Amino acid sequence: MRSAWKEDLQSSPAELVYGEPLRLPGQFLSPKDDYQTADVTQYATRLRAYMAKLSPRPTTWHTSTSAFYIPRDLQTSSHVFIRQDRVRGALEPPYAGPYKVVNRQPKYFTLDVNAKNVNVSIDRLKPAYATKEAQVPAHPADDDVKKTSSGRRVRLPDFYRP
Repeated sequence: MRSAWKEDLQSSPAELVYGEPLRLPGQFLSPKDDYQTADVTQYATRLRAYMAKLSPRPTTWHTSTSAFYIPRDLQTSSHVFIRQDRVRGALEPPYAGPYKVVNRQPKYFTLDVNAKNVNVSIDRLKPAYATKEAQVPAHPADDDVKKTSSGRRVRLPDFYRP
């Protein structure tokens, strides 16, 4: 809307449309004629009193004490998995292991990894749940298995077997 004064009309286009002059954004912030400024010393005194009443707000702590989930079974399991903390390939598992636990400390476990004792933080560990397997004899009965002179097993097709 045009608010410029037109000499030939003796008004602005806004006055012709609305019947009264428009108030422009700069006129909202301009001081009024009857507004009197307060004494500067009174203002400074009130500001000092207000600032003296303010007290600092205590800071808050938004982090939890335990950032990692630690399973309860970790303290009793004999074997654990170690989480791989690196960028993995497409089909690479997130955990390596299982590894035997040699020693337990409050924050780390000592594990037997490739015949070496390695300290690993418990944040990276996960208990390994193993099923109890039936005892399989170390040497199966080789009485009915035929072998060649070089030691290879001879396996006959099913239609030749009695």
